[in-house]
Amino acid sequence: MTSVLIVDDEARDRQLLAAILRSGGHEVLEAHAGELAPRLARERQPDLIIAEIMMPTMDGYELVRELRGDEATAHIPVVFYTASYVVDEVRELAMAGGISDVLVKPCAPEEVLRVVDEALSHPPTSVSPLPSEDFHREHLRVLNAKLLQKVEELRETVILAGALQREADAGGGDDRWPMLSPDPRLQALSPRELEVLSMIVEGSTNGEIAQKLVIATSTVQSHVKRILHKLGVKNRTEAAVRFVRR
Repeated sequence: MTSVLIVDDEARDRQLLAAILRSGGHEVLEAHAGELAPRLARERQPDLIIAEIMMPTMDGYELVRELRGDEATAHIPVVFYTASYVVDEVRELAMAGGISDVLVKPCAPEEVLRVVDEALSHPPTSVSPLPSEDFHREHLRVLNAKLLQKVEELRETVILAGALQREADAGGGDDRWPMLSPDPRLQALSPRELEVLSMIVEGSTNGEIAQKLVIATSTVQSHVKRILHKLGVKNRTEAAVRFVRR
């Protein structure tokens, strides 16, 4: 039986991933922090490590550099598992560090097992570590990109909450917020798009919507773009207000 070490600071994500792996016949080890993983990997020698990228103290990139720098753990394949919004950049940097693959949360169980089987079947070849300066520059760029997207999404959520509160306070008759008649363009939205829009109204971020619907964050972003286009609005706030006033 193959063993897989899960490294993730989110207990819920570890439990979900562990259940999927056990259903596929794998033994599961867990570490709730990146800095705990190197010692556990040396002692237990798992066949594969699945690590969240964004963790406090020691993130996934730093963990891989430490694993690759130790002869006892350098050979262990690693898969990244993350809810990152910058998948292309993450994947590029991950491949340079000899990462077998990148899973984007939430991920279907069959996809998790497929990637795990692939990683176990094709252990990484010897990969020279990135020069320290280059690595840290790219690492910081990816982290900043994710942080900026998170900030923008939270900003939109705050603006939306304020707009809906003004709408409620106005009682539909206040000039502070323009009256919007029922929009027939809402009928052009698919059931899935209406579902996404209703969650936007509730204040959910794209990542939260992805988790609730068990789809990729990039898929949610595509739905949002189509919603904005079909409704002829500029942002999530305007779309949500049209939905509320339907």
